[in-house]
Amino acid sequence: MENYKLQSCDLTRYPDILFVCWTHTHPFAGDVVYINSGLVDQSKTYLLVYLGTDVEVCSNYLPSLAITTENTCSPSYGIFDYKNCETNVIRSFGFPLGDPVNNVMRKNGDCDCWEFVGEQSAAMELVTAYSEYDDCSECLSTRASELCPHGERSVGFCVRVSLPPSPPPDRGFSRCCYTNVVLADLSDSDPYKNDFSGAFFKRETPSSTCVFKLVDTATATEYFLNSNTYGTYQDFGGIQDDLTFYVVEWAKVLNLLGVGTYQIKKELDIAGVSVDVYSNTFVLKPFSIDNAEKTVRLDSNMNGKLVKIDTDFSGSGYTTSVRLRGFFGRAERSFTQDNLSRRDYNIQQNTMSSKTEYQFQGLQIPECITSEIWDFVLFGDELFISDYNKNNHSYKYEVLPVVLSDNSGTEFFVSDRAVNLNLVFTDRFENNRKTNC
Repeated sequence: MENYKLQSCDLTRYPDILFVCWTHTHPFAGDVVYINSGLVDQSKTYLLVYLGTDVEVCSNYLPSLAITTENTCSPSYGIFDYKNCETNVIRSFGFPLGDPVNNVMRKNGDCDCWEFVGEQSAAMELVTAYSEYDDCSECLSTRASELCPHGERSVGFCVRVSLPPSPPPDRGFSRCCYTNVVLADLSDSDPYKNDFSGAFFKRETPSSTCVFKLVDTATATEYFLNSNTYGTYQDFGGIQDDLTFYVVEWAKVLNLLGVGTYQIKKELDIAGVSVDVYSNTFVLKPFSIDNAEKTVRLDSNMNGKLVKIDTDFSGSGYTTSVRLRGFFGRAERSFTQDNLSRRDYNIQQNTMSSKTEYQFQGLQIPECITSEIWDFVLFGDELFISDYNKNNHSYKYEVLPVVLSDNSGTEFFVSDRAVNLNLVFTDRFENNRKTNC
């Protein structure tokens, strides 16, 4: 568990909240936040302080949080409540460049006039350019001549953008411990022995940005993923103008940084809103038969457009892999023979073909992994499966090209949230065939 504390921005009004934790790195760590659940009081702000992994006993999980406009508990600018001169709605504004002196202000380019009410501790909006007036009447009468000299209205357009969803709430339901292992071999470049993990971002506006970083969770050290040093980098403007991605090659990471636990971090700026998105935690180990034992790896080469997330991977070359606790094999072969029946009742073989079905099992898989498999990996144009079980009938399942054939049913349990996946695959190339023509 990752340990945190909510450090009060005003100890005279409300105390710190201690001994709270989260299942992984919280995206708001180091930011000023307020509790966005129950009776919301945005005036009670806290600095979310990260303490480390398993450094103290948790008494509760972090509540639902929302980020404020301030980046410190004591911002260097003035924050005040204002009342709308027409609707009486009260809103808090922050003034980083200079506080208003007069009683009423209007933001530049805006039609609303706001009357001063009093001081506030947290701002709902930052204002850098505004005009000042003595009272509401002066402001309301002035705005018409400045903004609408002929009483005309302009039609405006906006682009709707989507921000990454907040982490789901932890309901305290027990679940088994899951280790997301990735393996690499420094002495052998065989794809069977070297894992890779992809991360991507599709921008909705030309101004949106994305910076990929690799985070060492033990030391919090961050490494820029903006070249091919740790894998394959594709910036915006490639085959798909609005798509950028990074495919981490864990052999390069093992060679340069060593074994450890890592996350892929995306620092996003979407329509002026900054958001950090973290991947699952990867535990990097050197490849060996024992480290790979009882696992199976599914590789996916993505092409075409995923409509649900409105992202086009056509021609991009994007690829990723997922290693699971599980098993692949139990090949069952079916045979089809076409015969010719002659007038003398002699049966003569015309063609003979064989088709193989394989059973795939993922064991005790958490939702963060199953959602990636169901909604992304299985949609790949090309799928490859590798098995690493010592007790498998065949040791030939190394980066085997397959096609998804069926879902044999997911096993759910009442005692924990992990599930067992049961899928059926067939060979991508059905060329095990004989002809007598």
